[in-house]
Amino acid sequence: MKKKIHCFSLTFFCILGFSNLTAQTGSASVFVNARAQQDKIVIRWAVDAPVEWQKSNKNGFVLYKMLIKQNEKLVDNPERKQISVLKAEPLEKWMDFIQKDNYGAIIAQALYGESFEVEQKSKSKVAAIINMAEELSQRHSFALFAADLSFEGALKAGWGYVDKEVKKGEVYAYQVEAYQMSNVNPGAYMIGLSDYEELPKVSDFTAIPDDGQVMLSWGIERLKNTYTSYMIERSEDGKNYTPVSSTTIVDVSSNSEKSSKQMFFGNKLEANNKEYYFRIYGINSFGEKGPYSDVIKTQGLPSVIVAPRIINYTVPNSEEVELEWEFPKEEEKNIKGFELYHAEKDLSDYKAVAKEIDRTQRKYRYKGLASSNYFKVAVLDNQDRKLLSQSALVQPVDSVPPAKPLGLEGKIDSLGHVVLKWKANSEKDMAGYRVLRANAENEEFVDLFNRIVPETIAKDSVSFAISNKKVYYRLIAEDLRYNRSEFSEILVIEKPDRIAPTAPVFKNYETVGGKNTLVWINSSSDDIEKHYLKRRLKGEITWTDIGSFTKNETQYTDESTEADKTYEYLIQAKDKSGLWSSEESSVLTITTLDNTPVAVLKNVELVIDRNKKTASLYWNYDTKYTVSEIQIYKNKKGEKPSLWKVLDGKFLSITDKDLNMNTEYEYYLLPYIDSQKPAKGEKLNLTY
Repeated sequence: MKKKIHCFSLTFFCILGFSNLTAQTGSASVFVNARAQQDKIVIRWAVDAPVEWQKSNKNGFVLYKMLIKQNEKLVDNPERKQISVLKAEPLEKWMDFIQKDNYGAIIAQALYGESFEVEQKSKSKVAAIINMAEELSQRHSFALFAADLSFEGALKAGWGYVDKEVKKGEVYAYQVEAYQMSNVNPGAYMIGLSDYEELPKVSDFTAIPDDGQVMLSWGIERLKNTYTSYMIERSEDGKNYTPVSSTTIVDVSSNSEKSSKQMFFGNKLEANNKEYYFRIYGINSFGEKGPYSDVIKTQGLPSVIVAPRIINYTVPNSEEVELEWEFPKEEEKNIKGFELYHAEKDLSDYKAVAKEIDRTQRKYRYKGLASSNYFKVAVLDNQDRKLLSQSALVQPVDSVPPAKPLGLEGKIDSLGHVVLKWKANSEKDMAGYRVLRANAENEEFVDLFNRIVPETIAKDSVSFAISNKKVYYRLIAEDLRYNRSEFSEILVIEKPDRIAPTAPVFKNYETVGGKNTLVWINSSSDDIEKHYLKRRLKGEITWTDIGSFTKNETQYTDESTEADKTYEYLIQAKDKSGLWSSEESSVLTITTLDNTPVAVLKNVELVIDRNKKTASLYWNYDTKYTVSEIQIYKNKKGEKPSLWKVLDGKFLSITDKDLNMNTEYEYYLLPYIDSQKPAKGEKLNLTY
């Protein structure tokens, strides 16, 4: 046992189970985990601090068992029975086992090896941190990691037990103590055969084929609390399967700062264009194998290494071009076909203008040329990977002006803002439009912006200080060769003769019980028809009308909202001429709150041991929530509660030894969760 452990993939910080334990401040603790199987209960435990872990391995552990429930009823005065004192087996009994179990060898080295060094075979930060750690911490961390992957090794080390003396309809509390070590807190777990659940199947097993290899992928986020490793099997006939690796596959990319949602495993294939079959199953920390996934079938796909080359083109007219390229005939078997890409500028994004061109073709005619055109031909291999040719420039001769712009329309608001819109021309070589304006019918039109407008919308502003009642607009279309169209039809816009009403503003708001109450100050204009209240979820564009109000109404309670969502409210005034007030200062943003406590605690039980004059509290948490700590208040009935204990969220039991006869006690359990919502507490009564 003097050999060094060579670490090449044991990024154990990411493994679920006991290998996540690190040294805690304060006293050490035993942490217990258990799982119900169909006819037995398997139990695991670990000490969270390296020094106490080493001492407890020498002293051993004491396992106790207590019958809590029988046929769904609590047992009166349950008796705590000692099952066994468990210690690591002597070194000589490990020899045969470690020859066939690599993880068992790690456990044995951690327990009995004279030295424990981790040789660095990569320059990763994780490997550097491991090599810098103290030897005892290395023993502790590697041993817990290996125990997660070898339940048989955990049993031989005295860190696990298989209880076959169990019955249906019964619930047991198991307690594990470090023998003769009062400074180590014992751990407990409550479970029965009714808690048995079948292990889940890996449901999203997929394969991405490549040249001479395949990348296998599956989701692990929902399985991290179930499986510690995985095994992939491969078959060439769909019947006879063999493992693809000599050891199980573990998640090496997760750590304390990030958690991976997907795992990947690459497997080399001996031949392309040959079918291979794969399946996967998970293995938990108790050595149980989950069910096989659905079988996936795949094959390697050869890749293409030669790009096409455009060698010639002809332009029969201003609209079309025929392109010609070359590509090796012998490579046709490895490709799907060709694609043609087009751009009007060489450094801009190219767009696919022709797909699924037959792999035997070397010519293509494209219709719809612009004044300047760049083309590339892409070859697409069987993995949908592309290789692009060099670009080729095509410029047809163009002296034809664009068509006359059509559909010019516009609107003007009470502030003199004008929005113009028109239909887009269909020419491919359009540069844009010139917008012309005149303030009188017989006045000469002038270029409004002295530049080309590339869009089909333009904005202008007119002054109400000028006496003209109307404004005149028209357009000219211009292409990339500076050819100009005829003038469009003239658009006449009349100036409004009234100004918009002053805007109402929100004065106050209140959110209670998931409902929002709004208070506002109405518009000061005297020609208001009504005020309108609108609402939308933050981030949406469209407003929804939720009410209209007279001049005497200034408050509204919105009861159709949902808690923990952010809404935007808009209050607007509309005058008798149909003009609306501005939105600029009339918007209010509110996050609707609902402070209803959520139920976090489950299976809360109180067990009295009158022989030892103690009372034990047991509980579990809803797995949807992460509990940071739990506060326990205690008082005699009729007195005010006072804080009794504050425990870390990982503890699931506590024992009260300070009890007086003929006294009624009350306990209040208050968990704290990592959420904006409060957690609901639980009350227990004890008559002692």
